[in-house]
Amino acid sequence: MHDLPFEQAGAMTLNQMKVGDSGIVLDVQDQDHAKSDSAFNITRRLKELGFVKGEPVKVLHKGYFGGEPLAVRIGQSTFALRNFEAALIGVTHSGKVGK
Repeated sequence: MHDLPFEQAGAMTLNQMKVGDSGIVLDVQDQDHAKSDSAFNITRRLKELGFVKGEPVKVLHKGYFGGEPLAVRIGQSTFALRNFEAALIGVTHSGKVGK
């Protein structure tokens, strides 16, 4: 996993959050090692889905085997993400919040 260029206190990636945790999206990292357009397409797709700077995000559920997929809520929408996709999303952690 690559280090994200986030230096804010409490910054982490979405896959590092626990179920029930909330945060604010900082950015979506590009995959520098990509040899095809597929990695770029993943980054672009995540941004198109709403994973953009300033959006609140909450981890709703993680799968039982390996924690995959992650069910996350961003805005009014709920998405299932794979761990490698969630690892591209930088967030600031704001703790647990009620449903």
